Amino acid sequence: MKSAQIIAAAGLLLASTVHATASSVYSGSGFGTYYYDVVETDECGDNFEVANTGQVECSLTQVWTLNDVNSDYLVAMNHSLLVGDMSEYCGKKVIVSVNGVASDLPLFIGDGCERCSEGSATSATWDPYGAPGLDFSYTVANELNSLACDDGHIEITWEVVDELIYQFDTTGSGEPQGFVSTSSSSAVAQATAAPKRFHA
Repeated sequence: MKSAQIIAAAGLLLASTVHATASSVYSGSGFGTYYYDVVETDECGDNFEVANTGQVECSLTQVWTLNDVNSDYLVAMNHSLLVGDMSEYCGKKVIVSVNGVASDLPLFIGDGCERCSEGSATSATWDPYGAPGLDFSYTVANELNSLACDDGHIEITWEVVDELIYQFDTTGSGEPQGFVSTSSSSAVAQATAAPKRFHA
């Protein structure tokens, strides 16, 4: 019993230390939608093949598409904030919560969302033409809430933290782009290669 308590306490300490080392960059509440999917191109009555060929905004001058990233865990955020300082957001880890429960999906910022930058940043009312939030792959939206397809959006909160998961060329320098090579990022890269599939 005592050893179990020690192990539990050590786990809590480690979790708080890991979270403490990654400071918050951007957080908010609003709505999650979906706009692409590189693994399942036909879902929810949509075909994502054309969307998957679109250039991601975090790659400034290189043509780097959703297919090139090859991960359903790329997230699009408020376009206006993103282009204001891409190095602040691009490739950073995103923690998304639904009904107060944080997801453990290895999400990272990689693109801009026009709908997320229009309208009031504090609006609690869904508006497809302007409401705060994030934009996901269909896979991620469905894993966060199995009603994402039926409703078209889900209520979320989010926090972007200062932990780099994916290196984008945000300066146009021609640097290689891809998952960063730390032990935690290697695990993320492996997880993104074959996302879990959950269907309602």
